[in-house]
Amino acid sequence: MIPPHIFDQRYKTFYEMSPDLVCTLDENGVILDANKHMLEYSGYSKNEIVGKPCFDFITPGYKKTALDGFKEMREKGVGPLIEIQLRKKDSTTFFGVCKGAKIGDEKESIIYLITIQDISPIHDAMEKARHAEEQVEKKYDELKKAYDTLLLAEAKYQNLYDNSPDLLRTIDLDGIIIDCNKSYAKNLGYTKSEIVGASIIKHTAERSFDDLERGIKDWKVTGIISNIEIWLKRKDGTLFPTLLSGNNLYGEKGQLMGRTVSLRDISDIYAARLTIEQDQKKINQQYEDLKKANLLLTEAEQKFRSLYDTSPDLMRTIDHDGIITDCNDAYALNLGYAKKEILGMSIFDHTAEKSIDNMRQSFDSWKSGLSITNKEVWMKRQNGTVFPVLLSATTFHEGDGKMRSNTIIKDITELYNARQKIEENEAHIREQYDALRKIDKSKEEFLTMITHELKTPLVPIQGYVDILLTDTFGTLTDAQRQRLDIIKSNTKNLLKLMTDLLDVQKIELGQLRVTKARHNLVGIIQRMVENIKPTLEKHRIEIKTHLQPELFCLCDSLRIEQVINNLINNAIDFCPKGSGKIFIKLYAEGDNAKIIVKDNGIGIVKNKLDQIFVKFYQIDTSVTREHGGSGLGLVVCKGIVEAHGGKIWAESEGEEKGAEIHIRLPLVD
Repeated sequence: MIPPHIFDQRYKTFYEMSPDLVCTLDENGVILDANKHMLEYSGYSKNEIVGKPCFDFITPGYKKTALDGFKEMREKGVGPLIEIQLRKKDSTTFFGVCKGAKIGDEKESIIYLITIQDISPIHDAMEKARHAEEQVEKKYDELKKAYDTLLLAEAKYQNLYDNSPDLLRTIDLDGIIIDCNKSYAKNLGYTKSEIVGASIIKHTAERSFDDLERGIKDWKVTGIISNIEIWLKRKDGTLFPTLLSGNNLYGEKGQLMGRTVSLRDISDIYAARLTIEQDQKKINQQYEDLKKANLLLTEAEQKFRSLYDTSPDLMRTIDHDGIITDCNDAYALNLGYAKKEILGMSIFDHTAEKSIDNMRQSFDSWKSGLSITNKEVWMKRQNGTVFPVLLSATTFHEGDGKMRSNTIIKDITELYNARQKIEENEAHIREQYDALRKIDKSKEEFLTMITHELKTPLVPIQGYVDILLTDTFGTLTDAQRQRLDIIKSNTKNLLKLMTDLLDVQKIELGQLRVTKARHNLVGIIQRMVENIKPTLEKHRIEIKTHLQPELFCLCDSLRIEQVINNLINNAIDFCPKGSGKIFIKLYAEGDNAKIIVKDNGIGIVKNKLDQIFVKFYQIDTSVTREHGGSGLGLVVCKGIVEAHGGKIWAESEGEEKGAEIHIRLPLVD
């Protein structure tokens, strides 16, 4: 520890041995005194600078800044922190940060204490950063807060020490901190009382232990330590970089007492250096990427050139005026020119007369920025022959910024000839189609006529048979009654066939009329089941229903009854007599009503399920002979269901496994 009786001498020694350049000026800016470091650093002796204006040692470009700062210091007592450039005795210059304050009062002779910190390394680093980062703005904020006030005499030096913007600490020969300034305590997050008595190792980051040890060894040998990069550790554990410089502290008898150390926070410089290094890495990576891209571009250009030259399609490159600047071999060969003859010709020189207007229109559209794709034009060869092509154009720009186009031209002579044949065939087909429509129309008219003509005599036949069966004209024998029943049954079947034929005809012509109203599907199904019960009892076939109530559909009730009737009769036809079973189910499925008519009959092979809705289709001729039927009933059902916006289909597991007919109809509230 430094003994109390030499405490004042410590600050005198700090003035003389401070790592900063320190001098005193009178009211006119004339140098009164300078410390040892300033004399050694500038190369002047004390006699060479004392008595001369300080502005003589400042380069012309910074004299105004110095004069303005000196003026403010005289007015306010404390000068601003300014950057100046000073000239050494050997004519070299260096940059420094200058701060000054008035010492004394009106009773005493007024002098001004000036401190200058050499920032040349920082200035050079920032210049290099600005050079490497062309877009980075001038950044130089290395300067710290200067001293707020300076005390007179020994107090003045203490104030300079305490209020220095740099981090200052004083240590003894054992590396124990015996004093520090406010910046040091504040920056490290301690109170001054917590710092004094602590080892410098406590405030040093582990990564800088070795650097600090080497610096101490050099100091003990040379007595000087200057600009060593040391990382400090704050109380909260965070780290920051500093530049460490120090001078020896001697007692009154000249004995070495310790050292005063200035630690300059270089976080900004360190960050700038990292940024430069990162930018350099990016530049290097971009350079490598550029090399790769250039290599790929060269390869792609070679591939494009090969593709362009050897393409079987005709290719040409034109400029904004329609002049051909390049073409491939196929283009030159097809048009009958040598390639060198083509270059410089206009695209209109190779356009057939009948396509000049179309080509000009396409060319103008391309120049206006529109896409040209598969434009059909006729081209002209050197020998005058013409041929059809499909023309597509792409746009690109070269260094001059003008539009150019790569044009792909496909010879469609064969396609054109084929199209002509197709058009001729289409005309022939249209004639045949019109003839077939006439025949089909005649057939439809004949079918309508014959259906009506056949249906007309059946009505009275059926009526007279019903009268005879009532014994109106006398009692019938069993044989007579049996034969009349056969006539009645066949008449009924024939009438149904005629009705189905007419319905199919209307469906195919799109003339099937349905009169829709809101109906309860349960009532429709129940009526049909009730009506067909005599037939079910006759064949000893059991029928069951499971009907969800209150399901309403916007439908033609007579047509839906016709569908249900057809499906139940179909099920009766194909069910085994005496053991047949029919099951009808109705339920809601989303926004639709679902109707299923299921039987235990002969079933349907799966690959024929869709065919049963085709006109006149029979599952099997032997089945047809056994059960009868025209193959029209399900066709009519399909037409009616689809006319209601519904769908009908069949499901079966195969032969002898029964069948299901599914119907889906839209529900209404």
